Amino acid sequence: MRAAGQHVPTIEIPPGVDPTRFTPLDGDSRSERRQRFGLTDAPLVVGISRLVPRKGFDRAIQAVSLLRHKHENLQLAIAGGGRDAKRLERLARKVDLPVTFLGRVDDSDMPSVFAMGDVFLMPCRNRWGGLEQEGFGIVFLEAAASGVPQIAGKSGGAHEAVDHGATGKIVDNPRNVHEIVEALDELLVSVDLREEMSLAGRNRVCESLSYDILALRLEEALS
Repeated sequence: MRAAGQHVPTIEIPPGVDPTRFTPLDGDSRSERRQRFGLTDAPLVVGISRLVPRKGFDRAIQAVSLLRHKHENLQLAIAGGGRDAKRLERLARKVDLPVTFLGRVDDSDMPSVFAMGDVFLMPCRNRWGGLEQEGFGIVFLEAAASGVPQIAGKSGGAHEAVDHGATGKIVDNPRNVHEIVEALDELLVSVDLREEMSLAGRNRVCESLSYDILALRLEEALS
């Protein structure tokens, strides 16, 4: 960066998350939260966002429907509202997948919705030749803080929010449902992998992406 003909050092500070608000749940608490939303203790994939085409929930529905033969009673819960809601509901009926559409969730319930999942899935994608793409993807950090592995599409800043192979998976072509199926199946099959990513995601947020840590970085940059 240059100003008045001089090089000015640039310090990049990403968005953060509050790890005291978004925290993992123990087994009993997770079961209780699921029951509140009409869900069972079977494997649960969660997605949270505005329901617009760019977020890729149509591919999420297709991917989960293709895996139900392998993962018995696999569930998908989607929280959020938006112009794509009706289309997604029609798609779920078409593929005969009993998706739980939670609608707009109260802010006080949001941490529970993240933490009750086994995997967080939002296969976001570029549209209009890249003019429309994902921002940083704060929902991925909120899932990580909640101890839930994430699957994101390769779009915009999502790859910065998800540490591929460590805290979750980045799908290179999120329009390809089979790539999403492969990534999701890998996490559903291995409890050990999910636990490793859960711990790595939580640690990453607490150590470098919490509000407190980022505030210190900003203070140092300004001093």
